Amino acid sequence: MDVARINFSHGNPDSNGLLIQAIEELRGQTGRNIGILQDLGGPKIRVGQLPPEGIPLADGDSIRLRPESEHCVYEEGKPIPVDYPALTKDVPEGARVLLDDGMLELKVEQNTGEHLRCRILHGGRLYSHKGVNFPDLILSLGAPTNKDLEDLRFGLERGVDFVALSFVQTAADLEAIREAVGDTESAPCIIAKLERATALQNLDSIIAASDGIMVARGDLGIEADISMIPIYQKTAIRKANLVGVPVITATQMLDSMIRNPLPTRAEVTDVANAIYDGSDAIMLSGETAVGAYPVESVRMMRAVADNVEQNLGLDRGWVRSEEQEASYSTQLAVAQSVCQTAERLGARCIVAQTISGTTARLISMYRPSTAVIAITPEESTFHHLSLVWGIEALLIPKFEKDFLKTTAASDKILMERGYVEKGDLVVISAGIPAAKSGGTNVMKLHTVGLD
Repeated sequence: MDVARINFSHGNPDSNGLLIQAIEELRGQTGRNIGILQDLGGPKIRVGQLPPEGIPLADGDSIRLRPESEHCVYEEGKPIPVDYPALTKDVPEGARVLLDDGMLELKVEQNTGEHLRCRILHGGRLYSHKGVNFPDLILSLGAPTNKDLEDLRFGLERGVDFVALSFVQTAADLEAIREAVGDTESAPCIIAKLERATALQNLDSIIAASDGIMVARGDLGIEADISMIPIYQKTAIRKANLVGVPVITATQMLDSMIRNPLPTRAEVTDVANAIYDGSDAIMLSGETAVGAYPVESVRMMRAVADNVEQNLGLDRGWVRSEEQEASYSTQLAVAQSVCQTAERLGARCIVAQTISGTTARLISMYRPSTAVIAITPEESTFHHLSLVWGIEALLIPKFEKDFLKTTAASDKILMERGYVEKGDLVVISAGIPAAKSGGTNVMKLHTVGLD
């Protein structure tokens, strides 16, 4: 794996801190660039504590839901408690209410101001702390929550590389996270999780405000029309690809491997299609968090990814054809030229000398068939690039003021690591003067060890 996700909906600072420590130790033991992604829980709404045997909900019956705070308990004869104080304020008559990951469906027939009276459209048995979703509504309880901000402070102290915010509805939800992490180059990248239908309505502005997005198909499949999930996935990935924003595709990718040593054929195809769509990263969740075959799941996902990319390639011509003239820049021009030149000349690899990682991400945007090695003196950038498609990042002590000296130093590292041999042709992207973020303005055709 390239990135480890820690779900802060579970555990506590001690247990999650031990996970971070274990990953850091593995970095040192294996030499692998493993990014650490802190996944904040967000405003997940749940029913309260119900009887152990649950409550039966029969089709056509009427039930009541009442707003409560956390740790609410059901009392027989009274409405079912929901840990959302703004329930009656935010949910109008006629709204749909989904319970237990969409397995149970209600329709609000009356809002008394004190509770919601709902008709049961699709019933079943409801158990304690099951999730509650309100499709198509923008809720006043937005992300991040107070718990999210507390967890974020902990993550920042521990030096996480990515922070994912759950249940993003608008770009404004990301502002509090951005303010907390700051805008320094060492700050973690902010990932917006697309889990609510309202996020799809604000997709362009959310992408513009984030450092990456996650197509989180689990809750999105509850909040939105599940038959539209493939379309939403492709649309979100395409929009992010066009502006060089990394995309993670997540949820149930190899779900059957929670129980079985092999996936279904449909799951393998789903993983492959997510790669063809343009995902930078494909994510496992339950398969590795609670499944019986965690290592086998990672190996299977890796094998599918490697086979897709080695055998059929990834056609990215549409990126070039749909580029917006207004967004074209010096960095984008260099990135595009580097990819085309490396491919036409059969270069051994592309070497991106980068401070912030921006040029490496733009090169990745074109999905070049040539290997891409990003050289950086910034440890935060080194780990941030663990999420970006096709980038092998190498950490060096510093960038020299003299571009040629930095090139000579990177030659030595590349030869030591076995990426190149003396006399190989490589295509370098860099900035002059050196050691300046956002200053990429040079493409150099370079013969390793000779010029």
